[in-house]
Amino acid sequence: MRINKYIAESGFCSRRKADELIMDGRVTINKNIAIIGSEVEDGDIVRVDGEKLTVKKDYEYYILNKPKRVLCSNEDRQKRTLAVDLIKSKKRLFTYGRLDYMTEGLIIISNDGDIYNNVMHPKKKLYKSYVAKIDKEITEDHIEALKHGVVIDGVRTLPAKVKIIAKKEIRIAIHEGRNRQIRKMFETLGYTVKNLRRVKVGELSLKGLEVGQYRKMSEDEIRYLKSL
Repeated sequence: MRINKYIAESGFCSRRKADELIMDGRVTINKNIAIIGSEVEDGDIVRVDGEKLTVKKDYEYYILNKPKRVLCSNEDRQKRTLAVDLIKSKKRLFTYGRLDYMTEGLIIISNDGDIYNNVMHPKKKLYKSYVAKIDKEITEDHIEALKHGVVIDGVRTLPAKVKIIAKKEIRIAIHEGRNRQIRKMFETLGYTVKNLRRVKVGELSLKGLEVGQYRKMSEDEIRYLKSL
């Protein structure tokens, strides 16, 4: 098993973060400094900063309806509330598919680092659906602009799926993951997003969860997530 996958499956962090730890020289295999691509064999001892890791198969999978002013991270110097803090579990958990600080909605939380790429990798083209409430009625030409892509931060966005729910309420689905992308897409067209909520990730939905509530994923949902 590759070293980054081993670290992810131990629940210590995601594969991407594991690669960073490896490049920083913080990972050892049998007291030897690991490199990207190193293989872990049965009986090998893997440590990060001296802490011994073991691969756990006791995975947990949750869907959280994240409130505003909650951070999708595992640490924060400002001591703000973290999404993982809202889950009652003894496991070390991580968020998959981040939401910005002021955005509500569906976030996946688990200790199975192997699902990270299934949710996050651009090649998966996994659509995330949002409901945006904006400050004024949107025009038809701006709906078409969103569907075909708009330029934010100097780069055109990929086509989005767009549906009008009400005069100032839009459902929009994208499969990119650029920073504050939905807000910036509306801002570049002259709108202010008053409230933003993610309602679906692929086929995963909130299923009536109130803001701040969470639930364990069903077996069908876990199988779906792993099949992506």
